[in-house]
Amino acid sequence: MKHQITANRLLAAAAAMLLVLLAAPASAQDWHQMHVSYDGWSWAFPYRIEQMSYFDFDDTNTTMQAHRADDESIIVPFAVDESAKTTQYDAVLDSMTFSSTLTEWGKDKYRCFAIYVNTDDGEDITSKEEYTRCFVSVDGMGQYPDLAIAGKIRGRGNSTWKWYDKKPYRIKFDESSKVLGIDKNKDWVLLANYRDVTKMMNTYCFLAAKMMGLPFTTPIRYAELFVNGEYRGIYQVAEQVEQGGNRVDISKQGGILLAIDLDDGPDLSPDADDNFWSEVYELPICVKFPKDQTAEQIDSIKYELEPLEEAIQAHDYAALDTLMDIPSYIAMIQLQEFVYNVEMSAPRSVFMFRDAGGKWTMGPAWDWDAAFDFDWSDMYTGHTYFADYTETILGTDPYNQNGDYKCPKFFTDMFCNATFMAQYKAQWDSVKDSLYTTPWAGCQKYIDGLNAFQKRADGTSTSPWTREQERWPISGFTPAKEIKKMQKWLQNRLNYMNQLVANYPDSVLVIDTDDIEVVGTVTQNTTMSYSSGYSQSEKINVDKTAVARLLGVSASKLSSTNVSLVPLNSDGSEGENTAAGTYGAWFDGDGDTVNYYGDSHVFIESDDLWTWSCGCHPYNCDEGDEHTVTMQYRYTDGTTVKAVNVEVNFTIEW
Repeated sequence: MKHQITANRLLAAAAAMLLVLLAAPASAQDWHQMHVSYDGWSWAFPYRIEQMSYFDFDDTNTTMQAHRADDESIIVPFAVDESAKTTQYDAVLDSMTFSSTLTEWGKDKYRCFAIYVNTDDGEDITSKEEYTRCFVSVDGMGQYPDLAIAGKIRGRGNSTWKWYDKKPYRIKFDESSKVLGIDKNKDWVLLANYRDVTKMMNTYCFLAAKMMGLPFTTPIRYAELFVNGEYRGIYQVAEQVEQGGNRVDISKQGGILLAIDLDDGPDLSPDADDNFWSEVYELPICVKFPKDQTAEQIDSIKYELEPLEEAIQAHDYAALDTLMDIPSYIAMIQLQEFVYNVEMSAPRSVFMFRDAGGKWTMGPAWDWDAAFDFDWSDMYTGHTYFADYTETILGTDPYNQNGDYKCPKFFTDMFCNATFMAQYKAQWDSVKDSLYTTPWAGCQKYIDGLNAFQKRADGTSTSPWTREQERWPISGFTPAKEIKKMQKWLQNRLNYMNQLVANYPDSVLVIDTDDIEVVGTVTQNTTMSYSSGYSQSEKINVDKTAVARLLGVSASKLSSTNVSLVPLNSDGSEGENTAAGTYGAWFDGDGDTVNYYGDSHVFIESDDLWTWSCGCHPYNCDEGDEHTVTMQYRYTDGTTVKAVNVEVNFTIEW
């Protein structure tokens, strides 16, 4: 039984139809569903119900209302026209159809669905701290049950919220509910993926993470979003990274979920009370679970993390194996390096958890739009990826980090251990043949879903991707062209990484600083202009022959295979490489290595052992300042290590 009612005769026909339907006997197997159409868009709304008596008019007989089958006291109003609207949630309809048979669910997760958000009073979503009350309807398009539910919405993200017009959102329902077949929860994420024209970067990495065994990876759905009737484009529906039986399934008693994240950590979120610097590696840690911890409890979690850091710093495989799920640790590093996700260097968006009495485990995998060789030179407006598949985070020697970025040694200190390296290579060999093909096959199904034409009520047919490009036009970029680039980049990247991993050193000689013989010092002087900002034209050129003479070898014997260059702290201890180059660091006013975000004054950075760029922090330096910092060349012949210190005297002028 099916009836259709057009808007101009909705009231009279609806009343007559209801009388007919209410007079008809309803068996326990009968279902009825309201399908509505508005402005060319069609969706089923709000719930499948067992008796048509759940539909009636309000007290004024001007607004149709549907009573929810699970709770008759909860109603969803539908206005006939604009003048009849009584609340912001009222939907003005072009047509309404009632069907008395239950649609079979197709469960095609690769389609692009639709999500409608109406906020209280029609206000826009302008804050990522304060929620706005809203009503949400999700159109399952016959593939999954539809959903209509009250809740609240706010912005989310860091750079994506700050820089881009297409905003990402976080939704919290009043009640736990399934969304498009994904397990029940209150918390959901709508990823805008504005920077990523392909819309496939997160999807590829989520699929790869799941294939590689990283736990609790979010399912993937796409939906077009409408906010207060305005089309906002294609969004990716994802689970919020959080503790829960349907999310990161760790115990409420003793479970811990951490984010290694610069934005949420104590440096960039100093007023938060849920973060700390880790004891050994000074990682920026945010405690995602448990919630609402006291300072003492935060200190306790910091204490519990410390043995893991100590095992990694000591390169102790046996100790690490008792504390960490090593396959997840390896898989996370491999995936980050494979897609060249430079967020690992910051670090940002790296999650790890531990259940009560269990091992630390890396995951879930998250946030991949800084990967795939993103062009950071136009980061505020850019969509440029895939230029170079040979750039790396870890380089050819991950222990010594001779790649294009530096990351916390928490991720690299085990690369000197022979047992760890054997497992690392074996684990790579187990996934390399399918690391491109399997996730990409899944991506192609989502691509087809976004390309599929959907017929509208006005008779026109367009694809979600066409509507996205109309809403968010990006000059010079099209999904089809960028997807081809991404596909080619992944194929080339896999071939390159296969060679790179195979040639990683099976073990690395770990230099004990107590055994290093310092055989001499070279002095360099340079003048910086703090008014010129970070970038300076001055270069430091170290005399390779002079260093070789102090080491007692010929200059021709010095190369990156037997010479390393490290920054030193003022007390002579080895500092952290915190600069952007392969060699170098930011230094504070005392000559100790610091992060750029700390009390940084001057820096040295270079990818070349002998020619260094240098500069100063214009806000931390003043005219007349003088700083002395030290870099150290270390040369090994395989049995002994000799070193030459290079003292650099900085003078700051206007």
